[in-house]
Amino acid sequence: MRYIKNYILLLFVGIIFSTCSKEKFEAQVPTYITINDISLSTNYATEGSSSENITDAWVYVNDELMGVYELPATFPVLIEGNVELKVFAGIKDNGIAASRARYLMFDPYVESVNLIPGETIEVEPSVTYNSGVNFRWLEDFENASLSFLYHQLSDTIFFKNTSNRKEGDFSGKAYLESSMNFFEATSVAFSDIPRSLSPTYLELDFKTNEPLLVGIYHNDDQYGVVSLNTSTEWKKIYINLTDVVSSRQSATAIKVFFGIQETTNDPFLTDNPEIHIDNIKLLHY
Repeated sequence: MRYIKNYILLLFVGIIFSTCSKEKFEAQVPTYITINDISLSTNYATEGSSSENITDAWVYVNDELMGVYELPATFPVLIEGNVELKVFAGIKDNGIAASRARYLMFDPYVESVNLIPGETIEVEPSVTYNSGVNFRWLEDFENASLSFLYHQLSDTIFFKNTSNRKEGDFSGKAYLESSMNFFEATSVAFSDIPRSLSPTYLELDFKTNEPLLVGIYHNDDQYGVVSLNTSTEWKKIYINLTDVVSSRQSATAIKVFFGIQETTNDPFLTDNPEIHIDNIKLLHY
């Protein structure tokens, strides 16, 4: 009889806890937040184009990370009331889908919102560059002259192109005819870019029918960073130069380079290497 009483008592207690847990669970009604896109606003004269490839939203509520969401996204938040919503723009570092990161050159979007359980709030974030970012090189191919240097063995150069452009009146184009096999363009030399792992990025829009190697020179030593894959459509990429810039503390100068070494001698290959590029930005803190 004592065992029966104990069993009934445990069953009664279990029912109470089960009921409480169920009520507590049912009380967790989230607010849903929708973010379809994150736009970029720039001062064109000092920061260049507002072209962007923001792929993710890093979302914080009252400085607590809610999650990282690929755009467009709708997601639940189990917090109620007036809160500070902070949205950081996320990118694919070096164009790699598995290397998603907050883009440190942008300030976050900040908004006060009232989270009401059961409702859906649509947020339209717009971000800007941080005021501490230094724009060391801007090339949008709109000026009368272009800011490139060329390897002494380069068979061709960048020229201004109107027929196939990303935006504005011009983009850059380099073309290798059948008798050509080498192209290399560089920036001017920069001697005072920080080497202390301060974030350093190269932004650009591109499309190319031949892989294009992008990297830097430390003095005369060349380091490839990214090989841009072929694309028939314009793409935006954020190339992280932080580690490679900081790797040679003794280098007195740094230059960015773009290069192709054409080695294909296939007589049936009809497409000669053709590079289109626009909105180059070299920036750092």
